[in-house]
Amino acid sequence: MEHNRTPFERVQDDDTFWNGTPEEIAERMAPYVELGFRTIISEVPAPYDIETLERLIGQVKPLVDRG
Repeated sequence: MEHNRTPFERVQDDDTFWNGTPEEIAERMAPYVELGFRTIISEVPAPYDIETLERLIGQVKPLVDRG
């Protein structure tokens, strides 16, 4: 039942909420890139904003760029 699940468990099934390893995130982005998307807007809440953005740029973006 939905009401017995934690908030984290509920968002894990939400296709708009991405979490995982850099490889998993790049894999989730790949279909959008294949469709021609060149911009993906990410909302990163504090206090993780800087660290997460650095990981997106340094670890995920190179994987997406390589395809």
